Amino acid sequence: MVRLSALGSGSKGNALVLSCGDGSIIVDVGFSRKETCCRLRTLGLNAEEIKAALLTHEHDDHSKGCRVFCDEFDIPLCTSSLTANFLRKKGKLPVRVLEFEPGGEFQIGGFGVEPFAVQHDAVNPVGFVIRREGLKIGIATDLGDINMLAMQRLSDCDALVLESNYDAQMLRDSDRQLYLKRRILGRHGHLDNMAACAALDYLLTPRTQLLLLAHLSSECNSIEIVRPLFERRLAELGRTDIEFGIIEQDHPLGTFELEPELPALKAGC
Repeated sequence: MVRLSALGSGSKGNALVLSCGDGSIIVDVGFSRKETCCRLRTLGLNAEEIKAALLTHEHDDHSKGCRVFCDEFDIPLCTSSLTANFLRKKGKLPVRVLEFEPGGEFQIGGFGVEPFAVQHDAVNPVGFVIRREGLKIGIATDLGDINMLAMQRLSDCDALVLESNYDAQMLRDSDRQLYLKRRILGRHGHLDNMAACAALDYLLTPRTQLLLLAHLSSECNSIEIVRPLFERRLAELGRTDIEFGIIEQDHPLGTFELEPELPALKAGC
């Protein structure tokens, strides 16, 4: 059994944990060390059981706590070589670093990890496909567009964590500066609700047990818009059996148990 725990997601911090019987890995440490440990305790998780940290990209809402957290618990930060070089120049790398190249594969903490390139305005951003016990978990929290590569990597997952960042009309009507609106709307910005929703037609398969939406904008999106949109689409696709959740910024969502032999998914805190 693999447990997926969502510590939080948004422009002020992102982190999630995958756990199995012999340890855990954390994907992004976008909160401070203190806040990360607090959220782990809230979910009944022990920071000392985390074997490694994976980093999607260098933006502060994904990397803020990486150096201090990794050094305190003596674990490696797994990041692309280009991202590592960037953080090294900023003095933000921990002592232990495992560098990878997008498109490769490696084993860490008992998990198989397959990083793949995504379109986002960072040095070398990646999403992850993570495998364990016959399960496939896809993670893409920052991507301006779901291109063919991302579609291929994220399809047919047991659990999918996907960005649904903004409502296009709310963004256009917002007080944000024009250059920022263009950045977010661009192919290397963030994924809007409609694009994320449309992608479900291809990404979801009979294997899919869990769908979690991530990185909702606090200013240009809302759960009240996102939840009915995706619930309606899941119903249209005949997939109301899928466990569906939205990861919020201010508090952990909870822990979900994935079992490859069982079609049902259990959720709890």
